[in-house]
Amino acid sequence: MRAMLILAALALAQSAPQPGPMQTFGDWVVACDNGKRCEMTSLLPEADIGAEGDWQISVVREAGPTGLWSVELMGEVKPGIRLSIAGSDAASASAVWRGTEFSGGQALAIVRAMVNGRIAQLHDARGTLIGRVSLTGSSASLRFIDAQQGRAETVTAAVATGARPASAVPAAPAIPVIASVRPRGAAVLSPATLKQLWAESDCGENYDGDGLPSVERHALGDGATLALVPCGAGAYNYSSVPYVVRGGKAVLAEFDSPPGWGGDDGPPMLVNAGFDPTTGELGSYAKGRGIGDCGSSETYVWDGKRFRLVGARAMGECRGSTNWLTVWRARAVPR
Repeated sequence: MRAMLILAALALAQSAPQPGPMQTFGDWVVACDNGKRCEMTSLLPEADIGAEGDWQISVVREAGPTGLWSVELMGEVKPGIRLSIAGSDAASASAVWRGTEFSGGQALAIVRAMVNGRIAQLHDARGTLIGRVSLTGSSASLRFIDAQQGRAETVTAAVATGARPASAVPAAPAIPVIASVRPRGAAVLSPATLKQLWAESDCGENYDGDGLPSVERHALGDGATLALVPCGAGAYNYSSVPYVVRGGKAVLAEFDSPPGWGGDDGPPMLVNAGFDPTTGELGSYAKGRGIGDCGSSETYVWDGKRFRLVGARAMGECRGSTNWLTVWRARAVPR
């Protein structure tokens, strides 16, 4: 039975990744991933509400009938900071941060207060107002989570509440399992292969101290080498074209889901690429602005034939949030 379950999970992983949905409601962005885990995060308001300080609130709900809430405060958090929500019952809308995150019953009380709340206010231990977070759109975001997790008209819903029992809520979908190759061996690129990479990539040439084209390289395992050919740079984004080299032959790397840029009419293009030789994870991180408050990122592992997506995060609004939301998860099992 265990072997059958593993094979079923691996078969599921063969299909093209379908990242979960993301929506903007007022001053909040909400997203759910393929495992139906949902997160919503606050944005800087388009219209100034007189906010003091640089604060954000993130709310997460796990999938399934017993999916729990967590609420995180992001900013210069110090002991004794009090959160209160204007427009809601003070008894359920006030809490003192002892760390940076609430969970369980405390998180649930805050979420319930947010449904009809207008502004989250933050006071320090002396009672001085130090920040405000707009709640415009937070109720719609909570309703979105209810819908995505199949909670509408159940007792577990945050907004779309009803009499149906928690058992009516679907279980959390299983996330894909990907058999990945452990990085091993040496990264091998001959002078002839280097010249081939530059000629085929059409990225211009950048030479190292030995007069050969400068190409970042990493051992993938099973005799394969990852070659990252530099292909242009801006103020905060550095792009590269990935190749896989075996036996002196270089071919464009294949991906089950396109990285940051390119892949439709041109070659796949990684942005601010990074490779971890310990885990074998290849990352692409494309920023929409220099401060990193919007963009997309992807993380891949090598399965011996192509790079497989194991994580994707995004933020479509350039409004001060560096808390990009997860839209895809998979689990890599090295072999």
